[in-house]
Amino acid sequence: MAGCATPTLASDADLALNRNYRALIEQLDQGNETRLRNAQRAWLAFRDKECGFKAQGQRDPANARTVQASCVEELTGLRAAQLQRELDCDGQRSACVARKSASAATAAAPAIAERSCRAEVGAARAKQLVAQCLRVSPATRPPCNAANACSLITDEIRRGCDMLGKDAPKFCAGRR
Repeated sequence: MAGCATPTLASDADLALNRNYRALIEQLDQGNETRLRNAQRAWLAFRDKECGFKAQGQRDPANARTVQASCVEELTGLRAAQLQRELDCDGQRSACVARKSASAATAAAPAIAERSCRAEVGAARAKQLVAQCLRVSPATRPPCNAANACSLITDEIRRGCDMLGKDAPKFCAGRR
């Protein structure tokens, strides 16, 4: 029964994480946006390795999956809360990451769509990248969406290909 409930909980945590991440990205200037993207990628790698470490000690594969899913849920929820605290930060305190000005935020709004993978490489290539990403991504809710930047999608493909190793699909050969 717990195994059935865990994916829903992880999905709820992922939804909160994605919502908070997108909201924060929209408030940051280009430099801080890049730093947050890099931090988020590093955090995803940490989360997956940490949860894999916690699960590997389980003798029963079903129990290992439950431990891993529970760990992913917990860490994802904690990260969502971290990003929410940053969103709630007024930007004036030294502990807050600086935000772009209101006029810059308004001027930059249309550029968000222009940074989509679809806009970068075209609909057909973006669709191909999304399909590859979904095929190899180990993430509960991977960033495999043509509305995301191609770099985010290709990083996820590379990460998935690396984790699959010699069992990776042929398209992984050029991504290592």
